[in-house]
Amino acid sequence: MMNRSALLFLLLAMVFPLRSTVAQCTTSNATSCQCPDGTSDCDLLPDITLSWYGILNYLNGPNEQDGRIYLTGSTPNIGHGPLEIRGVDLNGYRRFVCGTDTFTVYDPNAQQQFACPNGGMAKQLTTQRIYHKNGQTMTSTERLMPQGMTYHPTHGHTHFDQWGIYSLRMQEQGVSDPRQWPIINEGYKLGFCLMDYNSCSDGAVTNHCMDDNTVYNAGTNMTAPNFPNYGLGGGNYGCGMIKQGISSGYTDIYSEYLDGMWIDIPSSTCNGDYWIIYEVDPLNVVREEDEENNWTAVPITLSQQGTSDPAIARITSDDQAYRCPEQQVRLNANAGLSYLWSTGETTSSIVAGPGTYTVEVTSYCGAATSAPFTVTELTRPDAPIAAGAIVCEGASAELIVSAADPVWYDVVGNVVGTDAQFITPPLYANTTYFVADQATVDGTIVHGGKPDDSGGGVFHAGDQYMLFDANAAFTLSSVQVYAGSAAMRTFEVVSAVGVLQATRSVYVPAGASRVTLDFDIEPGLNYRLMVVGTTDLWRSFGGVIYPYQVGNVATITGSTSGSGYYYYFYDWEVEIGGGSCESELTPVTVSVEVCTGVAEAMPLRGLEVYPNPNNGQFVVSLHLLAETPVQLTLFDALGKQVYSENSRAPSGNWKHPMDLEGLPKGLYTLNIDLAGRRFPRRVVIQ
Repeated sequence: MMNRSALLFLLLAMVFPLRSTVAQCTTSNATSCQCPDGTSDCDLLPDITLSWYGILNYLNGPNEQDGRIYLTGSTPNIGHGPLEIRGVDLNGYRRFVCGTDTFTVYDPNAQQQFACPNGGMAKQLTTQRIYHKNGQTMTSTERLMPQGMTYHPTHGHTHFDQWGIYSLRMQEQGVSDPRQWPIINEGYKLGFCLMDYNSCSDGAVTNHCMDDNTVYNAGTNMTAPNFPNYGLGGGNYGCGMIKQGISSGYTDIYSEYLDGMWIDIPSSTCNGDYWIIYEVDPLNVVREEDEENNWTAVPITLSQQGTSDPAIARITSDDQAYRCPEQQVRLNANAGLSYLWSTGETTSSIVAGPGTYTVEVTSYCGAATSAPFTVTELTRPDAPIAAGAIVCEGASAELIVSAADPVWYDVVGNVVGTDAQFITPPLYANTTYFVADQATVDGTIVHGGKPDDSGGGVFHAGDQYMLFDANAAFTLSSVQVYAGSAAMRTFEVVSAVGVLQATRSVYVPAGASRVTLDFDIEPGLNYRLMVVGTTDLWRSFGGVIYPYQVGNVATITGSTSGSGYYYYFYDWEVEIGGGSCESELTPVTVSVEVCTGVAEAMPLRGLEVYPNPNNGQFVVSLHLLAETPVQLTLFDALGKQVYSENSRAPSGNWKHPMDLEGLPKGLYTLNIDLAGRRFPRRVVIQ
């Protein structure tokens, strides 16, 4: 019996007999392949799009139920080359990542099953095979994908992580890009496999393969004659460990009846007009001709939801709302038809400095005003006082600042020191450094989660994880774990739509230990806290009672194995608020003198005044090549001489103490005269 692909090819050959040269545009013969720019030497890249027509019409369009929308995603490849993802590289190797370890396996036929040592989830490092035309010759190279694919040996294939992300949104007037409209909720799809599900000439997908799918109800439909390299890739990609993909002029389809093809609708959403925004390869893992057309937006009218649910209004911020004076943070309102902030602004989000704010949100459920949201002001210290220095070329300067927590910067903003004393590298030209003071405020520490490993349990080797909601932004500082063995372990936070938010790899000893994470968590639902690679950590199945509150910022809602299990992460330590403010920068200039001449050598090799600022007691330090008379004269800020002395400094390092404690506080100028030269230096008496 002829299979689906062979029958389709035969039908296309009958319909398009003039395209006999297609046979000479294959992955081994580039004779008739065309380059996008009209040349004969180019990479033949895919261009994956997302069909608005497919969302609205395939299987009669989105299937709305109370609390959920099911939808279909059709992803045509309208590029000049195939999307080909390889689990086996050109040399027959497969690569797997378990935490911090990478394992390379020679397995050209992808027949071996792989398991991480000590259990845990494996990621497979895959490659994108890119075909290159050079005249009649077709070659290929392999590009390591910047993100691994989840490996499921029992399914016989890998999963393309974050293949698609879809969201229900409210249109915002004045915002032209639908991807910037306020989100009500999101869903996402792991690509079980990428395959040639339909040809763009198949009547079942008429109007799926538009030349522009980003604009709803627009674009021109494309069939085989519209693709210069139609069928490049073979038209027979399917589920497999060796390769997956979408040929040029073909589309892959994930139907609404497949797992994960839905968006959960919050109970506070009332019937009305909304939009579905769907983006494929949202993290731009695939190299394509066009990285900006992987999305579409379609309208949808909800009719199966509530009609009298209470209206809600709330303010969130992706960052903790603690700011220095004059600094700002973005505040977001929940999705609505219109917004009115206490500042008078009418957008879904605003940028605000320290202060207290509210917002009125009008939705299909009515209007509501949020609780007050405060952006807390942190203390900014005064700019520190520091004086410059004069050195001979090739010498280093010692710069001293009076600051509680100084930070030194070079002229391009790199941090070069964090102590009160900063010694410059050897200098050969006048150089300016900058120094600031910092004021740090510790946040509030709260604890939550199951406090310890009491009750029944076992050391577990697997890929389960905890689920939690973040009601506000916070820092997950650390967790307590109980390990059955010592090993490097990788801890991750993944969002509800499968996007990695934070990761840290640390050595965990056997037994009980506290793991520092310092993960910054944004507000959101259904986060996953997990270990990838080696697990062998304690899992409780006794004394587990969900939910666990973590202050007022987080709720641990459950685990992937249900409410009877608690995985790995005990006694969460969370920091709320706090932060640091940096003062304005104080410039500190080092003047570099040429201390030798053609006719006469200058006896000075180094000059410093320290400490500076001081209380009137300081040291003048000179490095002289010969015994030299030195005159020291001090002037106040008005130019009045307040002190003078003459000394004879010996050769070598001369450190001359000065005691002027009786002088008023202020800024002074110290002139140092020797060998016919004058070296002025600022002195600050506090």
